[in-house]
Amino acid sequence: MSALTDNILIPLPGFLLPRDYPWRVRFIGAVDDQLRRLRSTGHFAPPRFYGYFFQGPQPVGVTGSWVVTLDSDTVVSALPAEIERITQGQYRIASESVDSVPDFILLHDTFDGSCWLWGFSFGLRFVESTEPSRERNDFQLDS
Repeated sequence: MSALTDNILIPLPGFLLPRDYPWRVRFIGAVDDQLRRLRSTGHFAPPRFYGYFFQGPQPVGVTGSWVVTLDSDTVVSALPAEIERITQGQYRIASESVDSVPDFILLHDTFDGSCWLWGFSFGLRFVESTEPSRERNDFQLDS
């Protein structure tokens, strides 16, 4: 992908995922299982935005600091073909192998179910962010 198209956000009008999609594909369950294995006393507070992509045939979900390998036998397995169908093969959320990442990530807003495609690295940073922040070098320190 060229540098000019890295930060591209593509709306998918009419393509909606259910608001409870992270529960349906067992994303929330996988995080809760991991928290139990870590003997955490806390509980995962599901955020608003999730990202989905495939490394080869393996579905992956991401939000905040959680990256979860999803079961391929859930409804998530239909996403790559559906994205290719509605974009007429122009965009893909699946990479060729498990050792690479795709060009795009599917972003899901659980507020209303809407979805977008975003260049992988930018979309990943978006769903991984939990708080807006500024780089340290953005501030001018008084001496």
